[in-house]
Amino acid sequence: MLKKLCFIGFIFPALVSAGTNNIDYLNFESQSQFKEFAKDLTGALSVKTLEPAEPLGVSGFDIGISYNLSQFKYDHMDRVSNNGKSSLDTFTIHAVKGLPFGVDFGINYTKSPGSNIETWGGKLSYALIEGGALYPAIGISGNYAQTSGIDALKFNSYGAEVGVSKGFANFTPYAAVGMVNGETKPEELNLGLAGPNLKNESVSMAKFAVGVNINLLLMDVLVGYNQIGEVGTYSLKAGYRF
Repeated sequence: MLKKLCFIGFIFPALVSAGTNNIDYLNFESQSQFKEFAKDLTGALSVKTLEPAEPLGVSGFDIGISYNLSQFKYDHMDRVSNNGKSSLDTFTIHAVKGLPFGVDFGINYTKSPGSNIETWGGKLSYALIEGGALYPAIGISGNYAQTSGIDALKFNSYGAEVGVSKGFANFTPYAAVGMVNGETKPEELNLGLAGPNLKNESVSMAKFAVGVNINLLLMDVLVGYNQIGEVGTYSLKAGYRF
């Protein structure tokens, strides 16, 4: 299994070109412009929902690697980088373990290729209804993420959501709705007209996620979409759910 996951990890990066979205400095013309940037950052870097609501059980695991493409709404990456783009591509390593009483706990690591943007995150889920042949699974979850490796600013987010999923043969479609709060804190002096001291920005935004997990016997493939605020993210995940 480990060899196959490593193979997937090498194949996925070959599908896209290296990213160029470093966050190296702050050069904002106004505080409102920095707030718009904070909204984009929250939408792109917060934890994505890439698994069904059905609990794994005490012996279950969900392990995989996803490629994610987020489209910025306000496109202010040129305010923090010499090579900013209007979108952000990332890879995420996911690991979720089933626990007793319908609880799942997961961790993830996200990295943008060729960029200093990376995050660590976690998620705790509880199944209100575990699901069955005639009815769907319904669960609630909370998540947290924070950046590392960026000197110009610090970012973290946390959120909560309710999700539903229902298996049909090898297909398990799912959906979730919730809220996400993102906090962006400047760590360096601003170079733009907004003045040297930008204020921290805290933004709260709605989240909506849909997707389908497909069991191919030898592995699982998941196609998902997350909308956080006005930032949409398409994801393709490969791994094992058992």
